[in-house]
Amino acid sequence: MYICDRQGEVSASHNRTLMARKKLFSDILSVLGSNVFAVVNALVVSIILTRTLGPEGFGLYAAILVVPMVVIALTQLGIRASAIYHIGKDRDNLQSTVSTIMMVLGLTSLAGMLIAAVVLLLMDTVDYTLPMLVLVVLFVPVHLTTLYAGGIFLGKEEIRKANFIRWFPVFVDVLLVLLFVLFFKWRITGALLAIFAAYLIVALWALVILSREHSIVPRFNKDIAGRLVKMGIVFALSVFVIQLNYRIDVLILKSLTSAEEVGFYALGVSIAESLWQFPLAVGIVVMSRTANTKDHRLMNQTTARLLRLSLLAGLAGAILLFAGAPWLIPWIWGKAFMPSIDLLRYILPGILFLSVFRIISSRLSGMGKPQIAIYVFLPSLVLNVALNYWWIPVYGTMGAVMATNVSYVLGAIAFLIVYARVVDMPLKEIVCFRSSDFEFTVGGRKNR
Repeated sequence: MYICDRQGEVSASHNRTLMARKKLFSDILSVLGSNVFAVVNALVVSIILTRTLGPEGFGLYAAILVVPMVVIALTQLGIRASAIYHIGKDRDNLQSTVSTIMMVLGLTSLAGMLIAAVVLLLMDTVDYTLPMLVLVVLFVPVHLTTLYAGGIFLGKEEIRKANFIRWFPVFVDVLLVLLFVLFFKWRITGALLAIFAAYLIVALWALVILSREHSIVPRFNKDIAGRLVKMGIVFALSVFVIQLNYRIDVLILKSLTSAEEVGFYALGVSIAESLWQFPLAVGIVVMSRTANTKDHRLMNQTTARLLRLSLLAGLAGAILLFAGAPWLIPWIWGKAFMPSIDLLRYILPGILFLSVFRIISSRLSGMGKPQIAIYVFLPSLVLNVALNYWWIPVYGTMGAVMATNVSYVLGAIAFLIVYARVVDMPLKEIVCFRSSDFEFTVGGRKNR
């Protein structure tokens, strides 16, 4: 009788493990589907803008959008990631946490708009009109709203709502770009108005949903706010350093070369970064699950498996992009962007290596340890800036590619080594493939 009961317990435990794996992989595929749909729509936007604005106009558009994105990375105070962590760990104070997050959103939105306005005043904005600058400043609060709301949804493991915030604004952006840029011929102003309006619509939707679910009232809990902001600031500094590492080359290029060269580089990089879609999907689910899990040993093993699968998927994607670039770019974006082909091809190693960071940083963030990314990627950022200023005057845009590759590869390797020590897991166990990696995706045998 005892043996039968014991076998039943083992069988039930095995079934629960299989169900958990299937749910995890289902969530990853759901996020990946949303990300791919968003990327396809972003691709359509880039095609329209590159063909309509040309290399110089597209370069100006890409350069001015760097300002709000970097400001948002700084002024969001890491509340999105902090919300995921705190909501996952403390569901009892969910109502107060959500209300406090909304109050912090108001304060950070005001600060973000002010900083963006000051930065634009200090920049060389002779190529931009006043409506363009106003739209860039107003983009800060609406994008912050979607980020904060997404953090709340992910903290509650409401993956579908978080997915909607990811794909819907890009879809609306396509429709509005068609209207404002192609039909009304508003060029850069129309492109900026389209992306602002798209995120505004989603921000308003998210506020309505949160108001219905949590009856949001102006309530500021000092203790909750202190915990959110204390950890959030570390998250924010981490995101700021990482975002700056991603985008500083564009700003340096604009100061040292022409807007046309920036356009070539921005297109090549944006296509290459499509390789991050699977790691991004994995990272979102890993962070949400980590914040809610109690079995960290199992989560370490799961993260390592997902990391290996992501690298394999990324390598396959990189090979396809390398082979297809000479056909893809002139056919979709036009022959004017032929210089982007080599830029895309040669930046692939750095983009692929950084997939490692995309996943394991999410695991550490879910554990409440975002500061590790700062320790590793701040030196990488300094190296990136130094190499850009050294190599761009000599090699032009290819110098920016070389600088990006060096900083990304070294940063990813260093981060992987540090991560292995933090989670007390042998480096070999993290990176070496095994047959169970592929069984994992379909709920196969448990790795022994």
